[in-house]
Amino acid sequence: MKVTIKDIAKKANVSVTTVSRVLNNKPDVGDQTRTKILKLIEELNYKPNSVARGLVMQKTHTIGLIIPDISNPFFPQVARAIEDKAQKSGYSIIFFNTDNHLEKEKKAVELFKSKQVDGLIVSLSLGNEEILKELKAANYPVVQIDRSVFSNSYPLVSIDNKNSAYQMVEYMLKKGYKKIAHITGDLKTTTARDRLAGYKKALNDYQVEINEDYIIKGDYTQQLAFEAMQTLLKLKEPPTAVFAANDLSAAGVYKALFAAGLNIPADIAVAGHDDIDIASLLRPELTTMRQPKYSLGEKAVSVLLKMIDNYEAEVEAQILKTKLVIRESV
Repeated sequence: MKVTIKDIAKKANVSVTTVSRVLNNKPDVGDQTRTKILKLIEELNYKPNSVARGLVMQKTHTIGLIIPDISNPFFPQVARAIEDKAQKSGYSIIFFNTDNHLEKEKKAVELFKSKQVDGLIVSLSLGNEEILKELKAANYPVVQIDRSVFSNSYPLVSIDNKNSAYQMVEYMLKKGYKKIAHITGDLKTTTARDRLAGYKKALNDYQVEINEDYIIKGDYTQQLAFEAMQTLLKLKEPPTAVFAANDLSAAGVYKALFAAGLNIPADIAVAGHDDIDIASLLRPELTTMRQPKYSLGEKAVSVLLKMIDNYEAEVEAQILKTKLVIRESV
């Protein structure tokens, strides 16, 4: 027979309300009483009815996570941190992969609203600002991660992408490279636009003329970066260095260069961004900018839980620092 909260209360000789307060980690329960109740819960293998608790507490203790590309190794590392942090706080994660499609992003939000998740952590594309405006009007807790499309109303947990790209290009310039190409990320995202802006600013600050032929649109994938590098190699004056918008793109650059019989960095230097696991496995090892991926996920959950507990609480953007990781490719 299934153990109920009444059974726990009876055996502990306390009220049902007291047991409920222990289950929901509420104050005003003595340490001795709390310890006795928790011991009984474990001994009797009591499993609370999460649906019923959600109705009573007006919470489901679930968080929706909307990410653009689960095949990009950057996002699983962030998602792992989000899941770890959420579980420690008694929350479960439901995730939706959107492939950077606007309609999929809208579908994800509607799905999570129907599931009555307590809040959302989202990484959306530019063009879906209306989604967040509607959620904001409904006082729905949302935290943006990695990229922002509605920065004035919902907090963002990310890095300074413009400054991070600037640091990388500045490093390449100081190493003596002048003909530096850039394979962008998906320009429907603020991350890609900011990294492009950082690339251009570094060239301008060091009085290096920007060659538009050296800027090739990518989408953060290995395949498109492979094709972009092939295009760059066909130029009358190919670049002597390439800054790829992320490490996955850098891997595509490697593939194109090796196919052309070129050596890195003897013939052409390559740099990436993010410092995913593949960066140190490539040969030569990839010079890149390290993102604090785990910290991004943890901080996103912390900010969201603060909003869930008190929507009116003051929350601020969390902009974390990146680090230049010098390896062998530059």
